[in-house]
Amino acid sequence: MIETDVSEALAAGDGIAAGFGIPTARTLVIRPLRDAHLSVVHLDRFYEDGDAPVLLPPDDAFLVMLYLIDVDHCDIWSDRPPAPVKTYAKGSICLISLKNGSAISVRGRFEALAFHIPSAHLAELTEEAGEPQIDNLEICRGIDDQIIRNIGAALMPMFDMPDEVRDMLLPHVGLAFNAHLAHRYGRSPAQSLAPSGRLTSMQEKRIKTYITANLSRPMTIHQIADASGFHADDLCSGFLAATGQPVLEWISECRVNMAKSFLSKSGEPIAKIAEICGFSDEDVLIEIFQKVAGMAPEEWRSRNRH
Repeated sequence: MIETDVSEALAAGDGIAAGFGIPTARTLVIRPLRDAHLSVVHLDRFYEDGDAPVLLPPDDAFLVMLYLIDVDHCDIWSDRPPAPVKTYAKGSICLISLKNGSAISVRGRFEALAFHIPSAHLAELTEEAGEPQIDNLEICRGIDDQIIRNIGAALMPMFDMPDEVRDMLLPHVGLAFNAHLAHRYGRSPAQSLAPSGRLTSMQEKRIKTYITANLSRPMTIHQIADASGFHADDLCSGFLAATGQPVLEWISECRVNMAKSFLSKSGEPIAKIAEICGFSDEDVLIEIFQKVAGMAPEEWRSRNRH
């Protein structure tokens, strides 16, 4: 069974490489939990004008592309004109579903790590790792994700490691990768509150996990509700009943705690910390920090600097 799954994972990696017109590409196969395998393919090619487009067939899987250099490409479709060419910055990612396949036209040099994630991984995270249930991932293009960037940097040397060393490390990296995808991009099936009007413990965990994984970017109640499978009103009332705090107040406290960590351990200016912690600007950070911590950020830093 496992040998068959490994062969299928290698075949998936070969299929990704073939779709990009690369005869042979380095591939890592990771089994983070039970049966489902994650393939990571190192893609590197220069595309001339007139080269065939990249075509990936329909697949019950998701694809994460981590760009290792600045690349230029655009989506293409059979029934309408192609999208404008867009530059994807080094270190940014795209996350797409392969349910209906994918096609892009690439210009110039292309180098990236392609993560092929079968949908079975989502079920295993719930069954084997105790993560709240999710049934889909949020599609995004050209966004910054420091954690995936760090995971990619950790994986690159592993292509050249001895098998016995690499095989010990890969499952841990794969589990961290899948858990991060679920936490930041996971979408839960439709949810209902418990008869008491509260969130269940697993629903509360899912919501809090999603929030903490996304503190560095703007979040609205509707985005959180969409990710966790709730109507926005039910989310707010259920969260308040379960925790005793409104959602936005809990988010503010999380962001202040995150800011405290940066204030105590770094010399970053307040404006930069505000950006990192998801505050709209420095003034908002100072106002909320003062309210939660009882003092201004700079005063807190002077008292707690490590």
